[in-house]
Amino acid sequence: MKTLFRCRIALWLPLASLGLGPTVAAKGPPSENRTQAFVVATSDDLQHTAGELTQVLRSVLSRTPGAEMVNLAEKLKAPPPEKIKDLVETARQELVAAKAAMKELEHPKVVDHASAARAAFEKMGGYIDPLERYKESILLIGVGHAMQGNSDAAREAFLDLLLLDPHVNLSRKEYESFVIEAFNAVRQGLESLPRGSLSIKTQPPGATFYLDGKQRGVTPDSVDGIPAGNHLLTIEMPGHSNYGKVIRIESGNLLSLTIKLEAGRAGGGFNQLIEAAGRAIGSDSTRGEVLRLGQTLGLNWAWLCRLSHHGPAKRLHCFLFEFGAGRSVYDDKLDVEDEYGMEEDVRRFGQRFIERGIEALKRFREEGDPLAGHSGTESWNEETDDQQYQKKDRAAPPPAEPPRRKKPADDWESDDAATSTKKTGAPANKPTNDDVDSDDDEDADSARRQRDNKGDLEQKRSHKKEGGDPLDEVDGTEDW
Repeated sequence: MKTLFRCRIALWLPLASLGLGPTVAAKGPPSENRTQAFVVATSDDLQHTAGELTQVLRSVLSRTPGAEMVNLAEKLKAPPPEKIKDLVETARQELVAAKAAMKELEHPKVVDHASAARAAFEKMGGYIDPLERYKESILLIGVGHAMQGNSDAAREAFLDLLLLDPHVNLSRKEYESFVIEAFNAVRQGLESLPRGSLSIKTQPPGATFYLDGKQRGVTPDSVDGIPAGNHLLTIEMPGHSNYGKVIRIESGNLLSLTIKLEAGRAGGGFNQLIEAAGRAIGSDSTRGEVLRLGQTLGLNWAWLCRLSHHGPAKRLHCFLFEFGAGRSVYDDKLDVEDEYGMEEDVRRFGQRFIERGIEALKRFREEGDPLAGHSGTESWNEETDDQQYQKKDRAAPPPAEPPRRKKPADDWESDDAATSTKKTGAPANKPTNDDVDSDDDEDADSARRQRDNKGDLEQKRSHKKEGGDPLDEVDGTEDW
């Protein structure tokens, strides 16, 4: 009996088990150019434009030699829901069963198992993985229907597959000719399909969305000219859970979607972090907000821009901020008035900016910050050349004499020499002995004042006795 269907059965095995996993390179020295680009809108009406320009600048940065772009989606990746693991295993088992049924020519079972696998994939939402296996489940549904003569159901499945990936081809070595003919007939009609539109908003804005695995824009945004039919919509934003859903575009209609993204542990904080850094850039008093961005993401430097209204134009003010020194090493501005062609203008500006910014960064790292660690007063105590010249050939000063030992107070009180000197010799304020130091003079003066005060006190008391004034009492502190 002639075999009506030939299909290669592929086991769904991890790449690592086949030795085809990615090669782990030896760990090199830490990079000094870990970086990223950000555009922060200063008003809500500029959020969409800021998101688009962020993608433009990142595309420029990705082609900059030596720049190591930090993968924000990976660094801030929110863990997938626990149910994803169970759904992946269910999809795997159903897909293996569909292939086994195809080998046994049990085409109704092929459709049942492949449909169950497809349903499990679509329940994964924004975490469909691997996407190629999802496509394979749709293909087996179409082939199973075609083998049973269900042409309408086969055509619908083939259309879903081609809208998801228009480059799929069927090999004549694996499929019967009438199956390939039915598939190619659907492909030829793709260009003539009616069209519809999609308008999409997210909370928060600025998320990247994909249609059928292809990036189509940044929210909020709208897309026109979408072929009518089923499409896989996926939305991603760093720090948030992925969103995914199969949507249906109707001919001539606009499908409007507003989707609230679920923030992971770092999601809300990540958005606030970037917004705060964008507002703070360019001001020394608030640069701590910028430094926090680099510390959180592990950046060496960042291309950080602020988008604002400037009269009738939009102004993009960009800074290249070096986190090690905590300062901007280069900045430049671009004013754009015409929305048409704005992305191309920003792309050219970005290429010029990053080229000059990298040169400024290199000079800064080679020469250092001229203000870092310098107060401007370091040379105030240094001698000038004239001062050094005057000191040249000058004799060294004699060594200082050791301090004299001061006599105890008892010695001064029992010494009668000072008294006899005052009675018979020179005045007390002019000692005859040149060896007596200044302390000796002070003590001699003190003794003289005490004797004079004592004599005055005795005279005062004698006067009071003679006068007999009862109110004029003697002050007990007079002899202090």
